[in-house]
Parts: sequence; C-alpha cells; structure tokens
Amino acid sequence: MGQRPSLTPLLCFCTLLVVASVGVVVYAADIPGFLDRLLHGREVFEQHCVSCHGADGKGNGRLAADLPVRPADLTDCKLTDEDPVLLGQGVIRHGGPHRGRSLAMPPFETVLSDSDIIDVAHYVRTLCADPDWVPRELDFPHPLITGKAFPEQHLTIGGRFGRNGTNVSEYMGTLDYRVNGLTSIGIMARGLLIDPDFGPTESGLGDTVLSVNRVLAFSTQYRTSASANLGLTLPTGSDRRGLGTGGVVFEPGLRAGADWKQVVVQVAGALAVPAGTSNSSSQANFDVAIGRYFYPNRHLQITPMIEFNTTAGISGSSSGETQSAILPLIRVKWLRWAVGVGVQVPITDARDFDVRPLFDVIYDF
Repeated sequence: MGQRPSLTPLLCFCTLLVVASVGVVVYAADIPGFLDRLLHGREVFEQHCVSCHGADGKGNGRLAADLPVRPADLTDCKLTDEDPVLLGQGVIRHGGPHRGRSLAMPPFETVLSDSDIIDVAHYVRTLCADPDWVPRELDFPHPLITGKAFPEQHLTIGGRFGRNGTNVSEYMGTLDYRVNGLTSIGIMARGLLIDPDFGPTESGLGDTVLSVNRVLAFSTQYRTSASANLGLTLPTGSDRRGLGTGGVVFEPGLRAGADWKQVVVQVAGALAVPAGTSNSSSQANFDVAIGRYFYPNRHLQITPMIEFNTTAGISGSSSGETQSAILPLIRVKWLRWAVGVGVQVPITDARDFDVRPLFDVIYDF
C-alpha cells in the first residue's frame, strides 16, 4: 500500500533522536547547577529549619518538644514530594495554615528571598527516606498520546475527534493513583460517538482500560526514568454497535523518558494482544514525544511538543498494515492544572482518519 517505505526513515529518525538525547543526558547533564542549588537549599535549611525539624528532617529539633504540634516529618516522601514551586509558595512562604497544616509553622516570606525558598523546597524533597521513591523532578510534561514512565497521580478528561467518512469522537476520563514510590494504577472509561456520512449514528460507553505502571530504573542526577506497564482492556462497549472490541485485550509495554536542559524525549512501546474471541487484531504501537518546556513565571510551564505515533498490524485483518501520524501540540501547566491541545495528521496511506484534533485537562492531586 506504499506505507512501508515512508515508515522506515521515520523510525530511523526517531531512534536517532532518542539515542542522541539519552546519550547527551548521561554525559553532559547540567549537574553542577543542580548540585549548587541543593547545597544552597541545605544551607538555608540549616539556618532556619533545623531548630524545629531537626538535622535529619524527622521533626525532632531542639524546639520540637515545646511546640503544640510536632513538626512535620520531612522524610515522609508522600508529604514532601510536591512541586517545589507549590511547596515554596505554600507552606514555606505563607506558613502552615496556608495549606491546612500546623499553626506552629511560621511564614518565611519576609525572611527568605524567592531563590532561598525554592532552593530549600528542592532540598527538603531530598530528605525522602525511601530510596525507591521516584521524585517529581522526573514528572515530565505530559504528551497527548505517548505514555509516561512516571508513576502518575492525577485525574484526566479529554477527547479525540477523528474526521473522515466515519467521524468518530471519543471522550475519555482517567484516574491514576500512585500506590507507592515506583508504582501507579489507573482506570480509563471511554464514551464514543460515531456519526458516519452515511448510515445511523451510534453512541454509548466504549471499552474500559485498567492499567498498572512500575518504574524499573530512574536517576534524578541524569533526569531519566524507565518503566514497564500493563493495560487490560475490558469489553464494556457494544461490539455489535461498533463501540468496543468484543473481548479482552492485553497491552504489555515499556516506557522511558529523559530531560536535558528542559528538552524532554519520551518513548513508549506496547503490544496489543487480544484474548479469546475478541474481534480486534494484534498490533504493535510505538510513540515518541519530543518537547521543550519554558517557565514564563514560577507558576506557569509551557511546552511545545511534537509526537510521532505508529501502529503496525501483527495479525488479523490489519496484519502487515502500518499507520503513522505526527501530532504537534502545546501543553500549558499552571500549578496543579494542565491543558493540552493538538492536531494529529496521518503520514501514511493507511489511516483511520484524515485529521484528528485532541485535547485533555489534567489535575494533579
């Protein structure tokens, strides 16, 4: 069908980008600047925080016994693994009551500079006592399709609007929950609206996806992470009406991400293997997302990004067929909220749509 020749250079190009980016991260990461900020944060902590929180951060400082509420144990990873800007602008800058915490935690907005507050917030997060806790520094900007290695904890709603003769609109709601330092679980529910140019319109609940993602390796120093994940698609959508696959589908996969000087490369690969009598075909999915994030101010992160998405049929009716698309997008994050908007365009003759706008809204909790 003509799609294979165009796919080969695309895969080569993506592979070279991934290898080059990871190599640069490993050999040329901006480690001195990162360490300098941590050292400065430790100095601020020793000058202003040790008397209550203690040198080890466990809340056992010399003044702790005289306080009405014991100071927070900063070695509790779930307590302190928060975005440094959120932590700095909240508890450290404005005091404990600003975030519903102890009145004994004073505000430091008149004592410390902005850089002092942000650096000590970064340092506080290094006190996490769990060596297997993946820190939020490795929570890279979220693509619209490419899966992330980071163990997420957020709520997402979104939609995809494929346009061709079939005109399939898909609406999704996803809840991801972080079980521990390395693992997250998720559930995604989908609703479909199929409005063909000719024929009846169908709408209703689509298939439901359960998932688990576990980080296999990570490095804060080199800003890299890799994970294995497993998805389980349940046939909650009507196969007869074209809203579901009609059977269970297993989706094992691998993901990786790397960040070098605010340039992020994320890669995800997966196999979709139907079980039993599912009408879906076995296929392989490969996605790459490349972006550069900016901070116009300390609350706001903006990330222009481009994704390369490929699906190759392995068995069934789509065997031997390859579909590829590019997806330019913009991701805007304001503290806990993030919005992504993009348009996916096929680059192979084989395709399910001519153009597909996408969006999502994410809330971290």
